[in-house]
Amino acid sequence: MRKWTLGILGIMVMGLVYFGATWGRVSGAAPRQANTPTPTAAGADTPGHIAFVLNDHLYLIEATESATPIDISAAWDENTPGADAWVDISPDGAWLLISTERFDSECTGWACMVLTDPILEHIEVIRSAGAVWHPEDGAIASGGNLIIFTDGGGPHERDLWAITRDGEAWSAPQLLTADSPYAFNLFPAVADDGSTVVFTCTHDAYAIEQSAVCEVEIETVAFQTVLMPEQGPGGTAKNATIHPDYAPDGSIVFEADWQGEQIWRLAPEATTPELVNPDFSNDNSPCVLPDGRIVSLWLGRADNTDGLHELKVMNADGTGDFMLVIDQDIVDGGLGCGA
Repeated sequence: MRKWTLGILGIMVMGLVYFGATWGRVSGAAPRQANTPTPTAAGADTPGHIAFVLNDHLYLIEATESATPIDISAAWDENTPGADAWVDISPDGAWLLISTERFDSECTGWACMVLTDPILEHIEVIRSAGAVWHPEDGAIASGGNLIIFTDGGGPHERDLWAITRDGEAWSAPQLLTADSPYAFNLFPAVADDGSTVVFTCTHDAYAIEQSAVCEVEIETVAFQTVLMPEQGPGGTAKNATIHPDYAPDGSIVFEADWQGEQIWRLAPEATTPELVNPDFSNDNSPCVLPDGRIVSLWLGRADNTDGLHELKVMNADGTGDFMLVIDQDIVDGGLGCGA
């Protein structure tokens, strides 16, 4: 295991890379001031934070109007240059899981997983079974001791794997999707208590069609298909239900294309999903904040004539929406939401 430590002052100087006027709504928000990650219970009185990728850079932004995004990649570039691939934030907001080519020679040219905190002070290159790992996507649980990631090497084209921290070491990967009937198991989101993971399960490598919502209980690896694409209004096997995430009440929020790309909710024990807000079409890749608000990539703003993936926040019932990042095309590969 290799750990890197950067001084707080250096991170603050490098990390406060503010966007120009083209971003529209910006402010002078600074990184959270803490020496070590401080876990925050989901649902606590916090606005939450959102992790996303734009123009090959990783960003973290507070989920409040006029907040300023922090450019994680730029903060690292001066001392540890390299390319970054994706980022996720734990539900408790205390941990960032990042895929990057920095910090270890085995990651150069092939991004591997790194665990850090929101002020980027403590950096750990993840080694499991004596090796770094190069997954296509992943999720970090609250507490920072459980990682779920997507990779090959299992019985399917892509499977979900879990590793857990044991003292200073990480366990060997545990296969979670052995019982999945789907070839591709993608885009995991971990419950706040770390007991289950919800994800996209599909026969389509691009999850454009034939895509369902599936769930695995992590301790027992019990698998279930939670929602089939046929279960929506006018749904067929050709439809897609993708990018699911847990809401605080146990609902699952996801994107579906039954009536164009929109955000839907499946309540606990329900079999019929509900549309969150019919006024938003071309609404993609949701994640859910600890207070229940839904973050997504919306292409439908009136002045967004280029069809950019802009960052939108709305209440759990679809009201009270506001735009957080505009006039930029955020990567539609999954957002991360945390405290």
